[in-house]
Amino acid sequence: MRNIFSEITRRTMGQNRTRTVVTIIGVILSTAMVTALAVFAGSMQHFLVQHTIAMEGAWHVDISGMTREELAEVLADDRVEKASVLYELGYVPAREEDGICHLVASRDETAWEELPVELDAGRLPETEDEILIPYDGIWIAGQEAHVGDVLAIPMGRYVSETGETQKSWELVRETSEEAGRAGQYVEGQTQSFTVTGVYKEMAEMDFGSARFDAGYMLLTGGRDIPDQDENGLYCRAFLEMKKPGQADGFIADWVDPSDGRNRLEGVSWSRHDSLLRWQGVFRSERYIQFIVGMLGTLLAVIMVGSVSLIYNSFSISLRERTAQFGLLASVGATRKQLRKSLRFEAFLVSGLGIPLGLLAGVAGSAVTLHFIGGGLTAFMYGYEGEIPVQIYPAALLLAAAFAFLIVLVSVWIPSRRIRKISPMDAIRSTKDIRIRPRDVKSGRLTGKMLGLPGMLASKNYRRDRKKYKSTVVSLTVSMVLLMTAALFTIYLTRAGGTILDPPKYELEYTLFLSGSQGDEQTTGDVRKLLENEPGVEEVWMYKSIYLSIPVEENMLNEEYSRIHSWSEEDHPDGKVPFTCPAIVLSDDEYQEFLKEQGLEEPDAGAAADGADGTDDTVLKAVYYDQMQVYDEENETYSQVPVLSDEVKKRPLAAGIYRAEETPDGGQEMTFEEKLQVEFDQETMQLPEKYDAQGRVDPIMILSERQFEQYRSLMRDGTEGESYFAEFNIRASDYRTVGADLQEKLEEKEEWDGIFYTPAADAEMNRQAVAAIQVLCYGFIALISLIALVNVFNTMSTNLMLRRREFAMLRSVGMTGRSFRLMLGYECVIYGLRSLVYGTILSLLISFAFWHFTSRAGGGNEFIFPWPWFAAAVAGVLLIVGITMAYSIGKIRRMNIIDELRKE
Repeated sequence: MRNIFSEITRRTMGQNRTRTVVTIIGVILSTAMVTALAVFAGSMQHFLVQHTIAMEGAWHVDISGMTREELAEVLADDRVEKASVLYELGYVPAREEDGICHLVASRDETAWEELPVELDAGRLPETEDEILIPYDGIWIAGQEAHVGDVLAIPMGRYVSETGETQKSWELVRETSEEAGRAGQYVEGQTQSFTVTGVYKEMAEMDFGSARFDAGYMLLTGGRDIPDQDENGLYCRAFLEMKKPGQADGFIADWVDPSDGRNRLEGVSWSRHDSLLRWQGVFRSERYIQFIVGMLGTLLAVIMVGSVSLIYNSFSISLRERTAQFGLLASVGATRKQLRKSLRFEAFLVSGLGIPLGLLAGVAGSAVTLHFIGGGLTAFMYGYEGEIPVQIYPAALLLAAAFAFLIVLVSVWIPSRRIRKISPMDAIRSTKDIRIRPRDVKSGRLTGKMLGLPGMLASKNYRRDRKKYKSTVVSLTVSMVLLMTAALFTIYLTRAGGTILDPPKYELEYTLFLSGSQGDEQTTGDVRKLLENEPGVEEVWMYKSIYLSIPVEENMLNEEYSRIHSWSEEDHPDGKVPFTCPAIVLSDDEYQEFLKEQGLEEPDAGAAADGADGTDDTVLKAVYYDQMQVYDEENETYSQVPVLSDEVKKRPLAAGIYRAEETPDGGQEMTFEEKLQVEFDQETMQLPEKYDAQGRVDPIMILSERQFEQYRSLMRDGTEGESYFAEFNIRASDYRTVGADLQEKLEEKEEWDGIFYTPAADAEMNRQAVAAIQVLCYGFIALISLIALVNVFNTMSTNLMLRRREFAMLRSVGMTGRSFRLMLGYECVIYGLRSLVYGTILSLLISFAFWHFTSRAGGGNEFIFPWPWFAAAVAGVLLIVGITMAYSIGKIRRMNIIDELRKE
């Protein structure tokens, strides 16, 4: 409803277009930041959920080894939305000499729909007498199977000593170390099947691997539930809950024996962690605390920054309209009406800024995903795809409500001043400027050192503290916003890298070398082949060796001993066969690494034993001794040393373990010493290019010279001098490049090596790290814009409010140089104060982030990134300089007489 107060508010906003526009921009940016984060996170989450479902299925809990009766009880649970069921039909031998059997199974209609099978050849089976095989030429009942073949195969089962039918995970190949664990095979009725197709390895899709302990899985086309027969075969169900959060309660009720109330016994089960993670279900309360703490701190800083930006605008509006409010109050306007006038301005700003902010946030997320979607999918999955924008109405409503709350808080703070201002004080503006002789008195040193401009700057700061406090607060908040963005990125990325531990390289090739003269030629040929492969972006090669060093078990960390679990047979001499890997860098890389770590080259200045002043039989090495372990009780990751101080800084025997026959026909391990090793200097970081994923051992870092020293001591005609050449390969389209490289390397029969694709095994971790990085960089960009607008709005408006003061100074003869010096000194005053406050607040925020990440296992190192801090200070000062130049330019163009006449 229009009234005189709303009309005055509209007219005032129109007369102060710059401030109004800047305020609306502040609301737009605040809304856009929250909206963009919500839309981007929602789009990423939706994409990752849908991709996981497409690759692995929508199930939440997998239970294997149930009877038909147990399955019926499980399906009657109200929490189960749907089930995809796989039924065991029997086992069929491959061929007699293999000693293995394949499992023949059928799936119900839901399983064929929800857990799709990708074909390599042929078609899907449609009836119960048609079958799919895992690869062409597989042996079934003593015959090779190909697409189109009709096979007559006996269907049997395994039974235990008690006559019970055994389950698939209870069976192992008879050629394994646990031979005899499989029960007796009982042959059943022979059935005929037609091979219709070959399916791809389902282990990649994680819902019913093609291979299990007993053999491979053969799928028939039956869609109906098979009748219960006397064989007592089992079934496997992939269950989807109505709500993902119900999965853990269901597991506790049915299958988890640790909870004590499980209804099913003797079954195998798994939880679909990869899907539940993206659906927001975490098993660890510490991770929930970590996410809530990090996001809570982030949103609190965003809110403070947004409130600061918008509050400054309304506070300045109140200062501009103080005399106006005094006149309105003198003619009968109540304080409630005056506050409504200010709130009406807030509604107008919100009505324009929030919708535009929502559109800007959605558009920004859409543009970002359009340009980086292909790169993200390539990083996560090895192929370029598209990430569609997913807009959740609830997220938009929350973003709008959050932005409106910020505006209301920003208005409420300055509107309280209206209640404390009398009409006469408002008209005279006596509340804005308070002059007390003691407060505005400046020291003699200020006048002597800085002259009249410095003295005026000091007095200006003291006589109108509220105005200058708003500038100091604005600069401090802007600096803290930039530091928060940097700290959030660093801590979250480090936590993701520590907890998720994604590989640095997409592909790896390990070449086994025997120590012959042709090793260098072979290594060069392999490297040339890899570097010439289209799509390969980088190849980094290093050599690696493994040194056996017998030590007392109490010289090693207990956690390390638990992971390696040596038995008494492994160390009959009372020492454990500790094996320490070593990586060999080129001489240039080695010297650069020592320089980066501030270390000296080993053997430098050592006591002379050999002709050249060093002991040639002692290999002194730089080493890294930090092992990442997970504490299940506290649910945290930590870095712990492996070696005790008794092991370090002294020569240790190193050599080869050999198996020798004993008189009774057995074998005994004996150790033959070849050289001595000394852990000389410890480094707290590994070489930057080295990928230490999954590492649980200390690592030595050697030079080529030390490697040759090692080879010369080990060379005695034995296998002891063999070593490895490790090739780390970076490729964006790693699936295509990896398939081509693997084929080419397999053709080189003279090369003895293993090709590996770590990126494929760490897709989930890569997804999380990629999402973290993109969210952080987008957050930094938006925070920087808010900081820029915040400083510009506060400083430019405060300077414009002092037009009469500046006009008076110019009228009495202040030169342009003195004028600029005065403003420059003022900038120094509140710049220094902002620096102090900003540093303290940044340290507190860094402590908060450190607290949450350390509790979740993201590392225990407190971080204060001084380069980022210097960049934040420089950025804020640059914005101040630009704003000052802009405001001074406008002030110089103003007419002195006109400004002095204004009231």
